[in-house]
Amino acid sequence: MNYFNNISKGSFICLFFVLILFNACISDKPTQNKLSGTALGTSYHITYLGEKIDQLESSVDSIVFVVNHSLSTYQENSLISCFNNNTKSLWDDPEEAKHFETDMAHFKHMVELSKEIFDKTTGAFNPSSGCLFNEYLRAKKMNEYMSQVTVISCLEHQGMDKIELDSMGYPFKIDSFVQLNFNAIAKGYLVDLIGNYFNQIHRKNYMIEVGGEVIVKGMNSSEKPWKLGINTPLIDANPLDFFEVIELENQALATSGNYQNFYVVDGKLIGHTLDPRSGKTIINELRSASIFHESCAVADAYATACMTLGLEESKKLVLSDSSLSAYFIYENDSTLEGVFVR
Repeated sequence: MNYFNNISKGSFICLFFVLILFNACISDKPTQNKLSGTALGTSYHITYLGEKIDQLESSVDSIVFVVNHSLSTYQENSLISCFNNNTKSLWDDPEEAKHFETDMAHFKHMVELSKEIFDKTTGAFNPSSGCLFNEYLRAKKMNEYMSQVTVISCLEHQGMDKIELDSMGYPFKIDSFVQLNFNAIAKGYLVDLIGNYFNQIHRKNYMIEVGGEVIVKGMNSSEKPWKLGINTPLIDANPLDFFEVIELENQALATSGNYQNFYVVDGKLIGHTLDPRSGKTIINELRSASIFHESCAVADAYATACMTLGLEESKKLVLSDSSLSAYFIYENDSTLEGVFVR
């Protein structure tokens, strides 16, 4: 049995979301507060203990604004859009220019972190493959195969080594055709930034989740570690069908998979995972990769890389770095199995 057979176009389930498990309420439990909303084209959920934080939603919105204005390829007035379009004209507007230094600080951090992970994953994580990602989205929209002429051109104009820092520490391109896209790390980075805000206001017990990427600190309302559910990676699985429930303490978790956002051409499934090294979409035995790290941005990036590398190479990658651990769900003789790698 192949779990990807008989999939109708447009089928969709939520890849991952967080389930908070807690015991029946008792009078001496600390107060539990929740906040939810939308950010980066997805939803976020925050749970924290203690006194209610005044104007938390507006504080989160301001953090989301900063991330979008710096890193969103969907905003024409973002720093990354200007970088990709090789223009500085946006900063002629005083209202935009006042955001430049803050935007650049986040943008520079993403470039430097991405260069580091790009090297450690031998290019399996590659935000400089924006051109390839754009071609994939075009082909998906038109329900056709990616243009090989375009793919070859994109492969010639990518590589984090083609982005350097000038004398002021600002990133610049060696190749003007390079296109950046931080979608595979931005959600995790937003989680980290919100977590930093909670740390700054001295909150010791919280869970922050954005689009399935999560970070926790302290304990839940039952004074136990936060419990998180990892969905069964099947197209027709119930969203409440967890393949594994894990306990998480003072750590981040990001999960990537390859069983949504696909499309079908001539009866062939075109997977969502795009290998930036070859320009090809791939489906391998690895069905989902959950990465644990102190930084959600790092976990997010490595989860993406693992889906490209496949099970065995991903195991080697995680074992080579003591700061990482993982839970992989893979297909073995038509059966789903899971393995922890520490």
